Amino acid sequence: LGPQSLGHGGKIDLHRTVPFSMRWKWFVQQLFGGLRPIPGASALVKQAGHDTASLCGASRTDFQSLLGACPVLVYRGLINPKLCQESTQILLEGRFAEWRLGQDPDAPASDYTKIGYTKTDVLIQEGFRMTATSAAPEKYISSALETTKLLQKALGGDFFHALASKFAPLGISLQLEQCPLSQRPFLPCVVRRMEPGGRRKEGNIHMDTVVPGSTLSLNVYLNVPEMSGGELVLYPIRKDSLQRFLNSHFFETIDLQNFFPDKEFYTKEMLKEVEPIVYSPATGDVVFIDPAYPHAVRDFAAGHVNECLQF
Repeated sequence: LGPQSLGHGGKIDLHRTVPFSMRWKWFVQQLFGGLRPIPGASALVKQAGHDTASLCGASRTDFQSLLGACPVLVYRGLINPKLCQESTQILLEGRFAEWRLGQDPDAPASDYTKIGYTKTDVLIQEGFRMTATSAAPEKYISSALETTKLLQKALGGDFFHALASKFAPLGISLQLEQCPLSQRPFLPCVVRRMEPGGRRKEGNIHMDTVVPGSTLSLNVYLNVPEMSGGELVLYPIRKDSLQRFLNSHFFETIDLQNFFPDKEFYTKEMLKEVEPIVYSPATGDVVFIDPAYPHAVRDFAAGHVNECLQF
């Protein structure tokens, strides 16, 4: 999506359809903007020995790096293979729902099926945007409780608090979100089931937060078939306050583009100028990322019938 059209799917004159503020942001970006990579950015990968007690040499420095030049932090093989296998079997018996990008039944589907009623579901289905100061809807809270019970059954207990307790001696406090008013727990995670051919080859690039260092995303891989594709891709670009202002049109377009999976956007060309961090996950991996940076999961190679299970 550039300043003139939506691509081959049909032209749209943005000077008529896009608010003045967006046109103004486009011109500012063209004159002064441009993506700037974080110098020396890379993934920090540590090998585990299937012993969560040791945390494969985890240190406070790991998380300081995560908030700096290493926005991808991997504890490889941290989850015991037996637990991964047993958890996968239980979770696959759950109700995986197709997630559509709108209330319209003809709205495009997302690139995975899932277990968990999310904040995005609340926005789409209830028209309510959850914030840090508003009470969470009852449907969201009750659904979060149901999903939590399923996860506890699959993982043999409260996995998240157990994991957080391992980091506590390092002076690292990991906490799950909760309702700011009632203090009732939010959805701890979304269980995703991804199959080959379900997404764009390069993945659906998106961001989950605006400001780097404000929150972390934890990804646990329970079942990753041996096949090509499925890599985690993250673009380490500078997002200080000045860069967010100068490139606000780009960042706002990233937020928008996944709602139009049949269109091509100019953001793809801009990201070609940035060397991404690419990591190929394996079963049992625990991966932290800073979700403020554009990131995606690439599609798996076509022709395979296996699936990936991740939360």
